[in-house]
Amino acid sequence: MKRRVPKPLLIVLLVVLLAYPAFQLFLLGYTGVRMLVASQEKHEVVYKVSGTAEQPDVSYVRDGQRESVDVKYAALPWESQKLETKGSTQLLSVSALQQLEDRGSVRCEIWMDGKLVESKDSAMSGLSVHCMYQP
Repeated sequence: MKRRVPKPLLIVLLVVLLAYPAFQLFLLGYTGVRMLVASQEKHEVVYKVSGTAEQPDVSYVRDGQRESVDVKYAALPWESQKLETKGSTQLLSVSALQQLEDRGSVRCEIWMDGKLVESKDSAMSGLSVHCMYQP
């Protein structure tokens, strides 16, 4: 005598077996879409350098890539123009290098979308400062 599995139980098992892989594919697709959207997000970035140093050299990453811009003998307070970056994996960086005879202090700041996301002060006068941020 064969034992028969009730049809409702068989249907439930079939739905569970098929639904789990479908749900995993949905999550994978959702994550991929979120990553794609994040890589297309645009951000407004402003770099600032302030302090009592006399005309430090300022260097900053322009577009979240490898291209850097050097500003020799910057007058403080110094501020970059508004830069537009795209994506969430860019590296933002600004630094101020003081001249050897300069004993002033420097502070760097990175502003993204109107919010301060990174700031540092030189530990002692006569030193340089470097700010870096990766969203």
